[in-house]
This record gives sequence, structure tokens and C-alpha cells, in this order.
Amino acid sequence: MRNLQLLEVKRVVDNTSMNRCQHITMDTDTDTLYAAGPACLCAIDVQSGQVGSSVSLTKEDFLPSDGTGCIVGMQYLADQQGVCVAVGNGNLLVWSVCTGQIECVGCVESGFTAMAWSPDLEVLVLATGDETLIMMTREFDPITEISQHPQDTGDAAFVTVGWGKKETQFHGSEGKAAAQKKDKSCRSATPWDDCRPRISWRGDGQFFVVSSISPDTGGRQLHVWTRDCSHHSSSEPVDGLEQPLAWRPSGGLVACSHMRPNKHDVVFFEKNGLRHGEFTLPFPVNTVKVREVLWNMESTVLAVWCEEMGPDHTNQHPEQHIPVSYVQLWTVNNYHWYLKQSLQFSPEERVMDVQWNPEHGYRMHIMCSGAQYLQYTWSWSTCHSLGKSADDMATVTVIDGEKVLVTPMRQMVVPPPLSAFQLELPAPVSQVTFGPAGLSNDIAVMLSDQRLAVYHLAAEAKNGSDESVKLGAAGGTGFSVQCRRHSLKCVYSVKFTSVIVNFPLHIQHLTWLTPDCFIFCGLDAGNTHSVLYKAELAGDTLAVRSSLDVENLVHCIAVSVDTPSVAIQLCDGTVLRYLSDDDSLSPWNTECGQDLQLPHACSQMSVCLIGGEEVVLGLTDRYRFYVNDKEIASNCTSYAVHDEFLLLTTLSHTCRCISRHTRVRDLPSLSDGKAHPFDECVRRVERGSRIVTVVPEATKLVLQMPRGNLEVIHPRALVLSAVRKYLDRQQYKEAFLAMRKHRINMNLMYDHDPQMFCDHIQQFISQVEAVNHLNLFLTDLQEDDVTVTMYTAAYNRHSQPHSQGTSKVDRVCDCVREAVSHLDRDKYLLTILTSYVRKSKPDLEAALSLVKSLRETRKEGVSVTAEETLKYLLFLVDVNELYDVALGSYDFDLVLMVAEKSHKDPKEYIPFLNKLRRMEENYRRFAIDQHLRRFRKALHHIAGCGEDRFQECLSYVEEHKLYGDALRLFPPRTSQYKQLATSYGNYLCVKNRSDEAGVMYIKSEEWELALEAFTACNNWRQMFCLTVKLGYSSEQEAEIARQCARQLQSMKKFSDAAVVFETYAKDVEEAIVCLIEGALWEEAMRMMHQHRRTDFIETNLKTALLECHEQHLETLEEYRDNFERHKNRLSVVREQNERQKLEIMDGDVPCNNADSDLFSDTSSATGVSVQSSHYSYNSQRSTVISRGTGRSSKSRKKGDSQRWSLKEGSQYEDCALIDALAKIITAVDSLKEEVNSLMRALVQFYYDALALSLHQQLDSFLTLIDRSIPCIWLDEGPQDANPVLGPNMTSNAIAQAMQQGSSINASEKKDPVLIAPPKRRKDVRWRLHMVHTGGD
Repeated sequence: MRNLQLLEVKRVVDNTSMNRCQHITMDTDTDTLYAAGPACLCAIDVQSGQVGSSVSLTKEDFLPSDGTGCIVGMQYLADQQGVCVAVGNGNLLVWSVCTGQIECVGCVESGFTAMAWSPDLEVLVLATGDETLIMMTREFDPITEISQHPQDTGDAAFVTVGWGKKETQFHGSEGKAAAQKKDKSCRSATPWDDCRPRISWRGDGQFFVVSSISPDTGGRQLHVWTRDCSHHSSSEPVDGLEQPLAWRPSGGLVACSHMRPNKHDVVFFEKNGLRHGEFTLPFPVNTVKVREVLWNMESTVLAVWCEEMGPDHTNQHPEQHIPVSYVQLWTVNNYHWYLKQSLQFSPEERVMDVQWNPEHGYRMHIMCSGAQYLQYTWSWSTCHSLGKSADDMATVTVIDGEKVLVTPMRQMVVPPPLSAFQLELPAPVSQVTFGPAGLSNDIAVMLSDQRLAVYHLAAEAKNGSDESVKLGAAGGTGFSVQCRRHSLKCVYSVKFTSVIVNFPLHIQHLTWLTPDCFIFCGLDAGNTHSVLYKAELAGDTLAVRSSLDVENLVHCIAVSVDTPSVAIQLCDGTVLRYLSDDDSLSPWNTECGQDLQLPHACSQMSVCLIGGEEVVLGLTDRYRFYVNDKEIASNCTSYAVHDEFLLLTTLSHTCRCISRHTRVRDLPSLSDGKAHPFDECVRRVERGSRIVTVVPEATKLVLQMPRGNLEVIHPRALVLSAVRKYLDRQQYKEAFLAMRKHRINMNLMYDHDPQMFCDHIQQFISQVEAVNHLNLFLTDLQEDDVTVTMYTAAYNRHSQPHSQGTSKVDRVCDCVREAVSHLDRDKYLLTILTSYVRKSKPDLEAALSLVKSLRETRKEGVSVTAEETLKYLLFLVDVNELYDVALGSYDFDLVLMVAEKSHKDPKEYIPFLNKLRRMEENYRRFAIDQHLRRFRKALHHIAGCGEDRFQECLSYVEEHKLYGDALRLFPPRTSQYKQLATSYGNYLCVKNRSDEAGVMYIKSEEWELALEAFTACNNWRQMFCLTVKLGYSSEQEAEIARQCARQLQSMKKFSDAAVVFETYAKDVEEAIVCLIEGALWEEAMRMMHQHRRTDFIETNLKTALLECHEQHLETLEEYRDNFERHKNRLSVVREQNERQKLEIMDGDVPCNNADSDLFSDTSSATGVSVQSSHYSYNSQRSTVISRGTGRSSKSRKKGDSQRWSLKEGSQYEDCALIDALAKIITAVDSLKEEVNSLMRALVQFYYDALALSLHQQLDSFLTLIDRSIPCIWLDEGPQDANPVLGPNMTSNAIAQAMQQGSSINASEKKDPVLIAPPKRRKDVRWRLHMVHTGGD
């Protein structure tokens, strides 16, 4: 649904050298045109309009001086810097444009009739007067010469396999007479045929086709030849085939013209010579002849050059008759050919030659007879309305000759070539523009004869319709009309106040500014720059009121969709601002105050607000998209401006939506094809999709596929934007319908603004109204805030705005239930049920109670019956779960009501219910709760069944371990309570909780069992309480005491063991020995003196002191040796790791496998880790993990156990060393109290030297630890957390690390022992002043 928009026109007029030029060729590098006249060749600089060098062809007799000679073809050769010219008399010339010399490189006596170079300019084919073809190389060396009329049928000739005869075949409506019908012979060529052959190459240069007069039939026939000049195929005979010929560059179709008795067609042939489609030219029969057909280089536009026929319908024109020339541009889409542009040239400016530019796909060169050269540059453009309000119909127009196809996309989407309706005009259409704000649905159509037709769309449809408006897919012919139609307001003629430069399509860039004002462009008299005209509607004329010279050629004009600003882009990319009030031009300044110039001239341009700044959007033919002078995308195929978003389609087949609230300097670069933070939505679309239009104030985006059909999508960003607007305006019905249609999560209704939703809950229910819709909303509820999770890009929230204290689902359900209960409880019964079921803990009992009450009351006027309500409830809840809830209510009527609606077999539940009915009330409830596995409730009910059921109750408690609940149900000191306590104690003994079991035995007054329990757990205090209660003798108590003390002594509880020996066993000696063994020196001396046993000082105490002193010295010495060895090794390991890291950063050595000692060579582990010389903390990861290792759980556990090894050269040796050092520090710190107590005892017994040596040993060790800690635990900043990136990393190292899954990140090692040294107790006073001062 695109039109060919005229971007710019260049015109050169020179009455001296260019007069009567018949052939042209282009040098695209220097933008130089070479033209050939009857007697000379000349070069024209298109940019300056000046004629450069020229050379005569008659001076050296290359052409006869009487003017009878002709040139049959010419081609510019870039590598030779020359122009190749084929002269009809047989001379093949090369004009060197550098030296100005002409060289004859070949001559054929019979003369030349046609010339064609291959697209790569490597092969030349010439047609001679002897009806032969000569193929030559680029150096003009002959390759072969062959007849134009091959005798064979070619390599691609069809093979007849003899299936059936003509007489037996079906002949359709012609009947059996067609079997005897003889084939008519092809008639001779048309009278106006010049009888000269035509040659055309395919785009890849592998084939060329020749159209020539067949000597057998006298008519034209096509012959396809290969690059090596072997015959490939010939066309079927076609009566009325004319001389134009053009092979589509990228395709298999050959275009020709065909005159039929009733119409004039352009027909297409395939490479094998068969017909393949056609279209009809819009001329009466025998009124025009087709001179040439030409494909542009992109194979998208077919130019048809026609001329008016003479009175005798021949190729000769009387002197008094000079024909009118036409150049028409045709395109095809969805198998329909559109006439996009029609240029009509007067007899005074008769077209002499037409050529497409070989590099610019939409640039055309036309040479006219009046010494006039025209260069037209076109571009594809979608013409659509630019309104912003909901009244804009999003109308799209398509030019098709004298018709404009109109489709209002807001109301209907009609795929081409159809349309809602069409405007029929009296002349071919050249431009279409839409009205300004307020009249955005009105259409202004510029015709090729420079008249302007204005169509108006009334606010209401009128009964009568305009005859020029013909209905299409919108209805008519008995069907109702589905849209409003335009009506013709007037056809205006353009009136200039001064003489202007007149040529086809001299009015360009028509723009509708105000209801009565238009602006457009034309060329100045010197053909060097554009003139901007301002015109107003007056009567039946469009009168030009003012003109303004522009400094250069105007490339395109755009009116802002948000402000009255008008931007004018020049051909060099400069953007100017047009001020209509004072009719002046000024530079377009950006926000930073600089004059705006686009990096490249953009064929499509728009003006809008982005981030509050008015910007110019531009899209080049090379898919570069600019916002002001900043390139946003290098693969953009189309764009559109929506109310809230900027929409782009890309060559990566995506549709991107960028918020217009984004600041211009923050706009991302989309050329890498990745998602960006400011992208509201990235959606995949079909390959080659382009934007047609986006409907304002709606979510509809219309795309056109490459084959022509339309597709409507609703990008999620547009839908969310519309929903947000609806919710802000409390338009809950519109929001709900949009969310339901586009499958937006219903939680957004609440999460958008929780407080506002709760405040307007009545309004929400009254708008949504339908019970099914409310139920859908409730069933879709979930606890997550979708504005933070699912739609975070649209809301940019990082925390949930609503309260976290209660469940969101419960809060919404309660709110809705309360609101509908006040409005109409009977109407919204199903909604109330849904609110009960959808709670975080479904309140099924309340829901069933509601169903039961509805069944019992049987009120009239209720919207649903109890049966329907129960059926709906069963739809929401599993029938078995609902049956269990009904059974748990102990209401058999409710149970039967649910069971009847379920698929349960009555043979299953009826006997069960009957059995329950026969039970006593408490035991029935116990049976029901036991069936439902509600064990605590079942215990409560069976406990109320009396003494007869107590043993069953006790067994039930033991089975389900409900001892605590059972004890609370019976009074203390009762027989039932004691039995439960005894059973509980037995259970605790089995669970190895003997201390708790003893307490339970005491509560059950089982003293012996309690004593055994406390003996098992060595609770000597409770034991001797029970021996007194049991009345044990002193001997029995002493025996128990000795056994308990020995057990405590083996458990290193020397103090408790000494108390038991002394108090209960009456064995003071064992108590003293036990204290000395436990190094409790002071307590041992106290007991010695208390019991007058000081003899133990000499026999036991002093010896133990000396042994303990020796042990502590050996322990400290061992700790010190290990500490120093580990610290020195740590320094060496760190130096090695630092050196390895630097080598890897330089890319000199490959990374080593992180766990090579854990996996075999065939393992799938590919992780890589590089040790760093520092350690830091990373809260996100707890271990060194390599990406994609694929290790099993068993191997991971093995790796964890072996991760830190003190083995030299192991991967994490440094971590193991730090861990070992930390353990030594902790162990030494724990010795402070023992050393302090030992030193006091040593000094007391005059071992001062020994105490001093121990003091010095520990003190020096602690000093060494204090000095070593900063070297072991390095204090590093966060800058070393991720050294994989940064200025110190080479690209080699980064790529190597990324490929191997490494992140060279020491912060991954986050074990606390690696982060900081262990805590040491500074408050422990272990030093002795009397030892430290030496006794002074």
C-alpha cells in the first residue's frame, strides 16, 4: 500500500549541444550524462547543469554529414573511461572522455541495428544488418557470430511424449469443432514497428533475449540465448507482438508490449518462451504505440514509454503532427498492476530517450526534444492520515492511475488490491495529501495535469453519494455500507502569479497546512534550486500568494503531528523550519542550539515530540533511521509515530516500540539487534513486514507483507498503554475488555493502583457488571505484583506498592464480596462463591453453607438456583475435595447434595454414610475426622467418648504421636493422664530423649522408670532426688554414685564427677584425683585442705603441674611451627597466582581446567577459573562455579570435599592455607584461660621460671599472630571484584575467558574464613603481673 513519492527533479536545458539528442548513458561516479545527437556526442554535468566536452562524428566520417546516419546504441564504460557508440553504418566507436579522442574499434559492412552490453560490461552483443548476432569481449575481440533466427527449437524446447491426440482432447466451450480447427498463422508485425531487433540481458548476465522479425511469419518472435551464445528457447507465436523488450533484472520475466484488437497490453514471457501474465494500458486501442519498456535495477518498477500515434497509424509522423509522449511507472502487488505515476510530455518536449539509473534504483533520466534533460528521483511512501484523536479514521490511500484506493483502517482492514472505496478522477494522480489537524480525514489529490481535487469526509454519512466515489469492500450493490465515504468538494486549478518552469510534475511536495492553505515546491528559472510556493483556495482556483527561494533542492517536507511546525529537508540533509506566519525559512535548531543536518538525505521524514523535545525523524533508502542527527538503527525498514510510542520494523524481522517519553540522548542504538532497557516491546513479525499505519488512540498496528496482504497486530506496549489510560480514568469496562481480548493478566486491574481500585470498587463492579467477567477477574488473581514482574518494562517499578501484611488475593476477594453483597447479593451469588474459593486458603465451608442456605430458603427472583450454584462450585473445586469439606461439616444433608452432583458411585458413599449415622455423636465425628485425616480433631472427639473408648484413644495417640494434645485433654493426676504420660515417656526414651522421658515418668509417678531415664542421660542431680524418694540405703546410693562419677569422668566433666565422689560416694581421694586430672588446680587444693589431705600436693599435684607445663610448651611449639610454615607457603602461592593471572591477561597461555583433578579426560566439564592474589566477598555466589560443567550431584559432593587441599600445587591451596592458619589462631586463643590457671599454680609452688617460660612462649606467639594477620587477610576494595573487564584486560584474554566460561573473579570465593580473620577474645586477662615483671 505504498506510492511512488517524487523526491526531487533536476533539469538541464542547453539549446546548442543537446539539441535533437536521441541516446543517453550515465556515469554514476561523476554524475555525468553523455548524450548522442545526429552529428555529435556531448557530456553534461548534471549537478551544475553545464555542458562539458563534445565531439563531432561527422568530421572523421563516422556519420554522414547529410544527417541520414543514426546511432543505434551507446554505453558508458567505467573501466575504460570511455563511451561505446554503435553507429547504424557499421562503425563501432569508443570516445575517450579523458582525451576527447574517438577510436573506431570495429566495422561491419552491413551495419548495426542494435547493441547491448551485459550487466557486468564484460560481453557485448551486436545485431547486424545481415540479421546476425556478433558477440564480443570487453576488449572488442569477436567471440562468435550467429544468425538471429535459429533453426533449432533450443535447449529448453518442450518434449511431446504423445499422450493423446488433438481429436480426443477436451476443448471447453469451443466444442468438438475445435478439434478440426486449423491454427491461424501469425500475422506480420504492426505497421508502426521499426522492424529493428531489440536485445535485453538478464540481471545476472547469464542469458539475453532478442526480439526480431521472423522471416517465416513476418511477426516478432523472442529468442533466448545463453552467455556463450547458444540457443536456449524461442517464444510461442504471438499475433500483435511489438518491438519493446526488457528482461526483469531479478527474475525470469521478459516484458513486451502486445496490441490486441480490443486492448493494448504489456505481456510477460518466461525464460522458456511461454506467456506469464499481462496488464492493460489505460489508452484506447490504436491511439498510442509503446516505444520501450524498462525495468529499474531493483525489478520493482516497470517504466512504459509511449507515444501518440500519427493519423495513419504508422511509425511515420507528418511534419505537422508531433506526438504527445507518455512515461508511465507501473508496480505489481498481490498480482495486481498499479499505475503509480504518469508523466505526459507535450509535443514541444517530445521524449527522445528514457533510462533508469544503473545504481540508484528509483532515479530516471529522460531526454526530450527541446534540448531538455530531466532527472526524476522517486521513493516509496505510505500515504496515511496524520490525526491524533480518536476521530481520525487512520485512512490509507493508494494511487492507481486515475483512481485513489481509500481504506479507513480504524473501521476495516481491506487487503490490496481491494479497498473500502475508490475515488475516480478525471486524470492520472501524482500526489495525495491529507488535511491538517481537525481535518485529518480530508483528502487532497494532485492530478498529473496540475489540478487539485479536494475530498471532504462529513461528520455524519449523507444519504446521497458522490458519483466519483465508488464503493468497494465497504459494501454497496445490495449490502449495507460499513463506513463513511468522502465527497468531492471541488476540483481546483492552480494559478500562478508569475511565469514558472513548466514540465511534467513540476509541482512537488504538496502539503496541506491549514483548511485553506497549501504549500508546494517547484524549480526556479535557472534550474538550480527549489522555490517554495504558498497558495490558498479561492473559488475554484488554488491561487499562489507568495513564493520563497530555497538555497538548494527540496528533498521532502513534513508537518509535525504534535505542533504546527513544518520541517523542510534539502537534498544535502539540511533541515529548515518554515514559518507560515511571516513566510520565512530558518535553520532547524536542536535542543543544544546547533543547526540540524541529517547525516544522509532521508526519503521519509516526520516531526514529533520525544522526551519533550521536538525532533526530526528520518529514514533513508539504506534503512538508516535517525532522530535528529543521531543514528538509532541501521536496519530499519519502516516506522510510525503513535501517541505514546515510536514503532520500528527492522531487517531482523522484529517490531520495536520505543516510548516517546524517553529523552533523546538516552535513545538506544538498535543496530545490534538486541533488546535495550528503553524498549517497551520487541515482537517478532513476518519476514519483510512493513508498517502501513498505526491507528491513533488505539492499539491496532497494520503491517503489509512482501506479497501484499495485510496483517493487524496489537503490540503489547500499545495495549498496556491503552489499559493504563483506561484505568487512570476509571474506565474499567474498556480496560477489562481490552485485557480480556489481548490476554493481559487480570491482576493488572488491581496492581496498577491498589488504593484507587479499592476506593472505586463499586464503580468497577457496576461497569464490568457481568457475573462471568467478575468471576474471570477473581479466578485470575495471584499474589505476585504484575507491575513488578510481568509488566515491569511498562511500569518501571521495583517494589510492590500495596501492603505486605495480608494476602493480596484475600484482600481483593473480601473487597469484591463486600461490594457485591451491598449491590445485589442474589445477582452476584456466583461471584460471592468465587471470592470464597479463590482465597489463599479456600473457605469452602462458607461456600457450602451459602449453597445450603440457598437450597433451604428457595427464594424467588434469585438469578441462580442451588443446583446451578453447586454445579458452578464443583467447576471451581475438585469434587473429592468438596465432598471431604462437606463431610467434615458433619452435615449429612450437605454431603448428599454434593455427592449427588458428583460422579461418585452411590454404592460407595451410601453404605459409608449409613454406617456413620448409626454411631454415637462423638464417635461419629471421630470416624469422620479419622477418615479425613484430621487427627487432632479426631483425638478431641474420641477423648469425649468416655472410659469405654480410652484404650482406643490411647492406641490412636500412640499411632499418630499426639501425646501433647492428648495430655491437654485430660485432667492431671487422673489414671488416664498417668497412662498417657507413661506412654509418652516410653516414646521419648525410644527417641533418645531420656531427660524429657524422666520428667514424663515423674508426672505418671513411675519413679523407677524415671531413675533409669535420668541415669541414662547422667542427670546426677535428678538421680539422687529419686534415690531419696525411693528410700535407697547409703550403700545403694554410693554404688550408684560411683557408677555415675566414672561416667562423668569419661565425659570430661571432672567438676561434676568430683562433687559426686565427694558428696554421694564419700570418696575424697577419688574426688581430688579427678580434679587434678581435669587441671582444676585451685578446686583440688581447696578439697585437699578441707579434708586434711595435703599429702596429695607432693604425690600428685606437683607432678601433674610439671607434666601439664611440658604439654603446653610442646603444643605451642607445634602450633608455631605450623603457623610459620603455612604463612610462608601462602606468600609463595600468591606470587605464583599473580604471575599466572598476568600471563592469562596478556593471552600468552591458555586457561587451565578448574577441576582437572576431579574429572576424567572424557568429562563434559569445561569450566575455567583463574586464581587471583586477592580475596573479596560476593553475596551472590557461595562457591567457585564454572558455567556449563554438567557435573552430577555425586561428583559435586566429591569436589566440595576436596576443594581445599593443603597439597602443594592444588587448585585452591591458598584457601586451604588460610583456613589452616585460622584454625591455629582459634586454638591458641582458647589456651589463654588454661595457661593463666597453670601459671598461677606454678608460681604458688615456686616454679616461677617455668611459669615465665610458658608466659613468654604464648606472648611471643600471640605477637606473631597480630603482625601476620594483615598479610594473611588482605584488605582489598571493590575494584578488584571483577577483573575480567577493564582497561587492563586485553581482548584476547576477555574472549578466552568468555569462551571457556571463566569469569576470572576472585570474589566468587565467599567463605567467611577467607574474608576476615577469626575473632579473638581481647577481654581475657591471661597475663600475670608477677610473672611478667619477674617478681619485682
